[in-house]
Amino acid sequence: MLWGWILTLTSISNFILLKFVHSMQPWVLKGYVILGNWVVFILIGFIIMYFMVRKMNKAKKVHSHIDKFIDYLWWVTAPSFFIAAFICIKSGIAPPPMMLLVAGLATTTTGLVIKFRPLILGGMSFFIFSIATTFVTNEYLALVVGAAIICGYLIPGYLLRAAKE
Repeated sequence: MLWGWILTLTSISNFILLKFVHSMQPWVLKGYVILGNWVVFILIGFIIMYFMVRKMNKAKKVHSHIDKFIDYLWWVTAPSFFIAAFICIKSGIAPPPMMLLVAGLATTTTGLVIKFRPLILGGMSFFIFSIATTFVTNEYLALVVGAAIICGYLIPGYLLRAAKE
């Protein structure tokens, strides 16, 4: 759920920055501010994740094949986000539709592997939001992305935590 919260907060702060910078700066500078916002939050997320994974690996003695598969899936998905974002930016395309598509693939696959219906539905919601972002103006993309992350990551994450307890 770490990444769900990191990405939701990033999306909300993106929206606020777009509203604030919109009236003050030209588009090029605004793009660098938004990119910087994402970079800062993602770096914070990786630092927190590093310490969380270290702590979890010390506590967990046994790793199943499913655990390994899901770890590998998300380690491959992480660079896919960066590559997709780079390609979109280089092509002059807004990244959210592609980013949500990549998130949907990995999230749905994870849900299918662990056989957890809310995660499958959360992953599928990313597909729906991916399409929805193509109909939204750039001004509100960050809010749609935030809603997608809440539906795709956070709600299924809390349901999974409750199911484990």
